[in-house]
Amino acid sequence: MEPKTVSREGFKVMGVIGHFSSAGENFGPLWQDYMKVHESIEPMGAGPGHYGVYLAPDHSQPLDYLAGMAVRSDAVASADVSARDVPAATYAVFGCQFEDIGPTYGFIWDEWLAASDYEQDTDALGFDFYAPNTESAESPVQIWFPVKRREG
Repeated sequence: MEPKTVSREGFKVMGVIGHFSSAGENFGPLWQDYMKVHESIEPMGAGPGHYGVYLAPDHSQPLDYLAGMAVRSDAVASADVSARDVPAATYAVFGCQFEDIGPTYGFIWDEWLAASDYEQDTDALGFDFYAPNTESAESPVQIWFPVKRREG
């Protein structure tokens, strides 16, 4: 499973934030909370699909996770939602099915990083991209893992 390496401009994501003890927790209830406010965010949208943004680089530690959608840079969050800027970065983009997100992250951390010319860019935010109709275990997902060239 070889990723494509992509440089991406920064963008803004608006949605709801949950606090988790690790990325291994079930984010499903947070996505349900997001779907309750999705219609209020959609008019500010900057493209189709949904984003799950990891607001901390170490997925094994407590972290905040933002479930939302990309919005225009001038979009203003109401009291019931949050917005975060995802800075420009270089990403290794891995495709998988929804049901394989966990194993794909396992592959990235346990195999791909050690064998590649890259290391995690801990100054950038990683995210998962879900196409508009992600509804089943077989739905395609993209994991955008922030990277920088390994030194030395």
